[in-house]
Amino acid sequence: MSDGAPSPGDPLSSLRAQLAATHPACAVRWVERTGSTNADLLQAARSGQLDGPALLVTAQQTAGRGRQGRVWADDARTSVLCSVAWPFPPQHDIRALSLAVGVWLAQALHALGAASVRLKWPNDLLLPGAGPWRKLGGVLVEMADTASARWAVIGFGINLRTPPGVPQAAGLDAAGLSLDRGQVLTALAPALLAGLQGGARQRDAALAQWNALHAWAGLAVSVQDRGQTQFSGTALGLAPDGALRVQTPQGERRVLSADVSLRLTATTAADTAK
Repeated sequence: MSDGAPSPGDPLSSLRAQLAATHPACAVRWVERTGSTNADLLQAARSGQLDGPALLVTAQQTAGRGRQGRVWADDARTSVLCSVAWPFPPQHDIRALSLAVGVWLAQALHALGAASVRLKWPNDLLLPGAGPWRKLGGVLVEMADTASARWAVIGFGINLRTPPGVPQAAGLDAAGLSLDRGQVLTALAPALLAGLQGGARQRDAALAQWNALHAWAGLAVSVQDRGQTQFSGTALGLAPDGALRVQTPQGERRVLSADVSLRLTATTAADTAK
């Protein structure tokens, strides 16, 4: 995938210059509109169009999605929307990668001035609000296997401004920041690439820091599968493999990200809104 030449109005000009110095192997591409940056990079990886790491950024997605096929909505002006394709060796285990990515992004946002950003298991970035925690962004990691590599395609979306009429969402403006897409990407993309470049050692270091960023630590939660509550308990922290540990009356249970969704119990949600 060619990164092309930056145009006079290129919103990624600062990022291109930075990555040319720190991660020259990463191709950078900007498109005004696409269906899904993750889908585009998955197709590029599977068809042999990628020969190294690639970053794809868009102003608007018409078919953006989150975990379990959920829709990620945007209006072309108020979100950072991008994906990174990163080649790992064949058969590489990427199960806990989205958790590490969350840590790298949260830490980069802290450095920008959004020190209150926290994480919800397995892949949401949250900000505190007048009531419950509100969603600032999310991470979606998908995989494409080829003969020579296992490609991790890591998509993330961050709200620059709080969406009107969506009380469960927040933007960086809620953290007192007024930043454009380029400014945010210039902080987040290098942090993500540096984490990936560091391999398993950097990933494990990030996982060791995840609990310190856990927004729902010690709160009562319900574990749901397709809208049906499977069990409830108190959210603890991560197991070594990235599963969430939940203390229930019957003992500790582990939750795997591919299986279920996590919700605050009605009592906890009401308490946090007081």
